[in-house]
Amino acid sequence: MEKINKFTLPELPYDYNALAPYISEQQLKLHHDKHHQAYVNGANAIFEKLDKTRNENADADMKAMLKELSFNIGGHLLHTTFWENMAPAGKGGGKPNGAVADMIDMGFGSFERFKKEFTMAATSTEGSGWAALAVHPCIGRPLIMQIEK
Repeated sequence: MEKINKFTLPELPYDYNALAPYISEQQLKLHHDKHHQAYVNGANAIFEKLDKTRNENADADMKAMLKELSFNIGGHLLHTTFWENMAPAGKGGGKPNGAVADMIDMGFGSFERFKKEFTMAATSTEGSGWAALAVHPCIGRPLIMQIEK
């Protein structure tokens, strides 16, 4: 069987202390090195179980395995996106411009309204959930999504 790649923990695009005082070095290390790594390890472990099941032509609880795989891959992808969209003070953030600003204005009326709705979505997400801005490809409309386990 051909060698199959595994998920790996991406390096942060900034130092662990770069997001202080908003996220401390300790918090960032915990979330990147422990939590995010756990999603990577979890996804790779499920792939190993799936490969073993397939190689042995054995039966498995596919619903449970695929649910766990989806959870871990989702956690990995969300954290990767999160790290890529964070920036040290003075090197990002603020009001967007260009196509993103136009899409937000079209969908929400203003950046201020978007921030209000996004904050409400994020603070009302249960447990270890996420709020995310997405654009639906079929209708070209921006939407705020709550992503929960």
